[in-house]
Amino acid sequence: MKAALIAGSTAMALMLSGCGLGSGQVADADLNGQIEGTITFQTMQLSPTFDDYINGLIKRFEAEHPNTTVKWTDIPSDQTARKVSADAAAGSLPDVMDLDSATLAPLGRDGRVVDMADAAGGLKEDYVASAWNSFDYGDVSVAALPWYVNSPVLLANSALVTKAGSPATPTTYSELLDVSAKIAKESGKAGFQPESVRFPDYLLSVGVPLVNEDSTKARVNTAEAHKFVQKLADLYASGGIPADSVTAAPRAEIDTFSQGATVYLETGASRLKILKENAPAVYDAIAVEEPMGAADGKTWVVAHGLAVPKSSKNAATALAFAKFVTNAQNQLALAQQSAVFPSAVKALNDPFFTAKPTDAPTEARKMVAKILFDGRTTPKPPAVDAEYATTLWASLQSAITGEVPVADALAAAETRLTEMLQKRSK
Repeated sequence: MKAALIAGSTAMALMLSGCGLGSGQVADADLNGQIEGTITFQTMQLSPTFDDYINGLIKRFEAEHPNTTVKWTDIPSDQTARKVSADAAAGSLPDVMDLDSATLAPLGRDGRVVDMADAAGGLKEDYVASAWNSFDYGDVSVAALPWYVNSPVLLANSALVTKAGSPATPTTYSELLDVSAKIAKESGKAGFQPESVRFPDYLLSVGVPLVNEDSTKARVNTAEAHKFVQKLADLYASGGIPADSVTAAPRAEIDTFSQGATVYLETGASRLKILKENAPAVYDAIAVEEPMGAADGKTWVVAHGLAVPKSSKNAATALAFAKFVTNAQNQLALAQQSAVFPSAVKALNDPFFTAKPTDAPTEARKMVAKILFDGRTTPKPPAVDAEYATTLWASLQSAITGEVPVADALAAAETRLTEMLQKRSK
C-alpha cells in the first residue's frame, strides 16, 4: 500500500497545482503557547494498515503531554489534493498534515504553512539533507518536517543482459540510453521505459537547470537537453524503448519489465515484492544495482513530511507532535513495518538497514539506506512538481517519436513551462 501511496502522489499533486488557493499574507502561527489542548492529524491512506502504529504514536504523545488530545483522520490518497485545496480556501486545514513534497508545494509557495527552518531549525542535521531541502518553496524555506522518503534502485534482468552481450551496467541516464541502444542492436529488446514523472530527473542529471534561480522561467532549451532528447528519439526509432511508452496511455513501467520487454527498471525497492508475486521468473533473474546518479550524488528522492498550517489554533502542540512523529525512533518503527525509508539519519544507521542482505529486497533496502545516509540523493527544484513534469513530457513526446524537430519541441516546452511558472507567481 505504501508504495502505491508514494507513486500516487503525482496525480494528487497535479490536481492541487491547478487549484487556486488564493494569495496574500497569512498571519504567523503562535508557536510559543503551552503544549496542551486538541489538535487534528491528517494522513494519506495509512488506515487500516498502520492503525496500530499511528494509534500507538498518539497514545505515547498524549501520555508525555497529559493535557493533549490528538484526533486522527485518514483520507484516501485520491482525495487528498481536493481536500487540501478546499480546506486551505476555507481556512480549516488540519493542525498536522502528512503530505508529499509535490502535493504540499502550492501551500508552501503561498506561505500558508509554518517555516520549519525557523520553528525547528535546530533539528536540521537530524534529517537527510535532500529530504530537508525537498520542502524549500522560496517563501517558506522548509515547509514540513521530513517524515518518510523513497529513493530507487536499478533492477536489471540478468538473463536479458547476458543475451545482449553483457554490457556494463549504466550509472547515469546518458549511459542508460547508450546501453539501451546496444541492447536493442544485439537482442532486439528495449533497454528501459521512460517515465513522464521522472523526465525532469533525466534532464537535471545531464546539467539542464529546469528553472532559473527564482523559478519564474523554465530553462530546458539547452544544448544538454537537445543532445539527450535527440538520443532518446534515436533510441525510440531503433526499438531501444517500447514503442507504446511514448503514448497517451502507456503501460506501467513495472508491467513492461514484468513481461520481459525491458532490461532495466529504476524503481523503489518495494516493487520487488510485486515482481516476486506477479513475475517469479523475472524476479529470479533480477540483479540489484545502484540507481542512476548514485555515483555523483544525483539520485532522485521523494519525501513526505509533516506540515503545520499557519491557520492552526494550537500550533505549539501541533509542532510538538510533528517533532515527535518524525524523531528517529518513531521513523525507524514505521520503516520496519513498511516499505519506506526514514529521513532521520540516525534511523538509517540501524542494523535493520545495515545488516548483511539475505535476498534481493534486503539488498535493495541496504543499498538505498546507504545512498540516503551518504547524502547521494538530490531533490528537484521545488517548482518542478507533477504539473511541470506532465507539461514537459507532453511537450516532448512528438519529438521523441520523430514527428517534430527536437529544437522546436524544446523551445515550445520552455515557453509553455515559463507561462505556467509565471501564472503561479501572480
